[in-house]
Amino acid sequence: MSDRSVIPVSVVGGFLGAGKTTLLNRLLQENEGRRLGVIVNDFGDINIDENLIVTRDEDMVSLANGCICCSIGNDFLRALISLVTRPDPPEHIVIEASGVADPLRIAAIARADKALRLQGIFVLVDATQYQTQAADPLLVDTVRAQVGAADLLLLTKTDIAKDDQTQAVGELLERERPGVLRIETTTTDVPVSLLFGFSADLRTPSTTPHDPHALFWTGSIACDKACDVEQLTAVLEDCAGLLRCKGIVRSAGGGGQIVQWTAGRLELSSLEVAPAEAALVYIGVGAAPAGFERSIQQCFE
Repeated sequence: MSDRSVIPVSVVGGFLGAGKTTLLNRLLQENEGRRLGVIVNDFGDINIDENLIVTRDEDMVSLANGCICCSIGNDFLRALISLVTRPDPPEHIVIEASGVADPLRIAAIARADKALRLQGIFVLVDATQYQTQAADPLLVDTVRAQVGAADLLLLTKTDIAKDDQTQAVGELLERERPGVLRIETTTTDVPVSLLFGFSADLRTPSTTPHDPHALFWTGSIACDKACDVEQLTAVLEDCAGLLRCKGIVRSAGGGGQIVQWTAGRLELSSLEVAPAEAALVYIGVGAAPAGFERSIQQCFE
């Protein structure tokens, strides 16, 4: 690949619900004329305008503005290689770290190929949740590892956080990462141009990196039956340790709902066309609660 230009790589990290997907959506739409490659965990979260899609397959979407959206699927390296080796490789690659991942480990991949150059690690921190997360013995190592990896900290949701929350989190981040550039912003107003122009020195990951995945439990369900949304809400509210649940369901009345549960907050939005099959994925911290999956299944009976 010596005949190709070196491609800058940015890594976007942060805990579940901090606003990573919203930022990725903006990057795809406000790419400032760059042919951008975005590697995401889940296509379903990305709001891609169907009118912009030129080609689409199971793992990759090419847009009319020159951007490419690539799903990690089960193989992150394969997704990265598929972008780099294209006849028309992107001019900049942005990688979304999962909500429980250490972005420093992902960024280390950019050092493994001379065709790539790590430009920076951008970590989003939820101003409404970080104090609680940092005080939770099951979450503190994960969120502090993410903050510790950051070249730039983006304190999000300041529009819905209380003033004392924003101030307290800012002071906490300053103690944890003194001197690191920090920007307070709403999730929808992250300065995209700064991310493209930002550059940080390469950093070396720890030889004994923290493995956050051992702390978390995950699951999923797919079903062709209608969902009792009120019962589902009760199950989610009653589940200790549940961090995130997302998906689509068909309600008993025949309509469809998008389900988004983050940090104790449930958001439901209507679908114009009800899905033929419901699909939910969820993640929690600590030991998986007994009977939770059965309780989810009962919402579809």
